[in-house]
Amino acid sequence: MRVLHSMRYVTQRGVRGMAQAPLVQLLAVATIAVCMLLLGCVLLVWQNARSIADRWGVDVPVTAYLVDDVPADRVAALVERIAALPQVERVDVITPELAMTRLVEGLGDDPTLVAGIDPSVLPTSLEVMMPPAEAATAETLAAELAAEPDVEDVVAAGTWVARAQALLETLRSIALGAAALVGFACLTIVWSTIRLAVYARRAEIQILRLVGGTPSFVHGPFVVEGFVQGALGAGLAVTLLYFGFDAVEPLLADAFALAFAAGGLRFLSPLECAAVVGFGAALGVLGSRAAVARYVET
Repeated sequence: MRVLHSMRYVTQRGVRGMAQAPLVQLLAVATIAVCMLLLGCVLLVWQNARSIADRWGVDVPVTAYLVDDVPADRVAALVERIAALPQVERVDVITPELAMTRLVEGLGDDPTLVAGIDPSVLPTSLEVMMPPAEAATAETLAAELAAEPDVEDVVAAGTWVARAQALLETLRSIALGAAALVGFACLTIVWSTIRLAVYARRAEIQILRLVGGTPSFVHGPFVVEGFVQGALGAGLAVTLLYFGFDAVEPLLADAFALAFAAGGLRFLSPLECAAVVGFGAALGVLGSRAAVARYVET
């Protein structure tokens, strides 16, 4: 019961502390929201670029199309020989039925474009997966596969894959850099806001310490303030990002219809949104603890 009473006091005092300076709190929340909105935009761009790249087969440097009616045992033997090569990660057999399924999924909202097409007209193919570091050797591998008697045609996308992978890695680096900058900015904002609150309530803090309040009990209300600031700022950023995405997505879909035919743009999943809010709340807690710890312990 004592713990529950302490938690209730800490929470109520933190909320009352925020109400004492509403303009300062609103400014802090709004500034955190702007920072988190920047991070959300970068994450959204990287996520959709990764999704489109996966659907278009960026991870498939070499595709070998087999001649018609190749016996299953010869297909298996060919797959085994290719998979044994040192630069090959794995080999997937794409049957006509699977190829048709992918084609329908790739057309997105208009699968009727392939209505009436018999999957048997599509060839069986082998997708040869290679690590990004081996993408430059895709042309050499394609020439070797073209010499196989059961292979009718080979398509290599080694150079394009390497560039696409480099672009995705760049976007990932930008996302990580944005996360670091946003984290630092949010910590600074919360730290400054909580330091003002600590200074305004320094007499109350001294009284609590004199009557035996533990450090965690004394700085608990400030941690609650930081948590609420971070969570509200991140939640506001996710909300703004959602409405902005909802307004922009149709325009982008029309402008880049060919690229997005592989699978339309999508917003962050509920789990990803919760992670963004949790990240903001965690930054708020860290910033508030950093701001109040020195004052409480002196």
